[in-house]
Amino acid sequence: MGDCMKIKRQAFYDKFIDVLNAHEKIVLIPHNEVDLDALGSTLGLYTFLSTLQKELYINIDEKNMELGVKRALQKTKELDMNINIKPLRDIEVDSNTLLIMLDFHKKDMAQNSDIFKLSNNIIIIDHHIEGKDCIKNCTLKYIDDEASSTVEIIYDLLESENVIVPNYIATIMLAGITVDTNNFSIKTDGKTHEVAASLSKRGANAKEVQYLLKEDLKEYISMQKIIFNTETVDKIFAISVGKKTEIYNKEQLAKIADSLLQFDEIEASFCIGKINSNIIGISARSLGNIDVERIMNKLNGGGHLTEAACQMYNTTLEKAKNELLKIIKKL
Repeated sequence: MGDCMKIKRQAFYDKFIDVLNAHEKIVLIPHNEVDLDALGSTLGLYTFLSTLQKELYINIDEKNMELGVKRALQKTKELDMNINIKPLRDIEVDSNTLLIMLDFHKKDMAQNSDIFKLSNNIIIIDHHIEGKDCIKNCTLKYIDDEASSTVEIIYDLLESENVIVPNYIATIMLAGITVDTNNFSIKTDGKTHEVAASLSKRGANAKEVQYLLKEDLKEYISMQKIIFNTETVDKIFAISVGKKTEIYNKEQLAKIADSLLQFDEIEASFCIGKINSNIIGISARSLGNIDVERIMNKLNGGGHLTEAACQMYNTTLEKAKNELLKIIKKL
């Protein structure tokens, strides 16, 4: 990380502490379809805030979580870590409650967007490229799209405040970095490796990380069937399309796109599938020579140079694929 970015990040932390001191009740909000980066950064920040004697909650409403997240949350219960995770209906949010959005910056990606009707005190901490739908009137915002993960941003806060995280939370944080960097193959620099090494020194268990990353066998076989029918364009683009009769979650599409990058000559990959009865999702990945964020932006999506996505409404898989092909052929 350059000196300029270090200064900006530290300046944010200083303002962040000032805002925290002005609020007694704080709700941490990871994005919907929680992944391990969202969970790891949330739990890391929760650890720090627990030292400030605040009334503290994590808002998670959904029941259909990614498998690794389910495993992680179950283990925190078994370890009696006393993490206060509740659905919105069980949290009393008032106009002075501070809401902290982690790993996202658009209201419609929250666990329950109704929470924003109850309080306007919002802090955003994210590492995705800022989209046009980003919340405009927030109290404080820090988006570093050069960071490997939101975990990396939160780790620096923990370091600056000399906060020691429990071993298992360090493990979840390391898993979050591992997932968001596709096992340290993208969005990875010296800083990323430093954070990962430091988390390991602080008790993160590499074997446990691998356990969190284990996949469901049936789901894996289903993904392989999609990969089997992959189409290549100009030898460097790979496009996979899911079945018309199946609904996929965003994590599945992302995993397939990640997998396609391992094949010879492929520079960018795309997986298209239904994520709802009337919503088509596209997950895009790149090794860095092709800007997939730019491609997804043309379809009203966003993300990073190497990792991006979009959603298309009231269309078909075939039409979505054709729209993507039109953009690729103009590059």
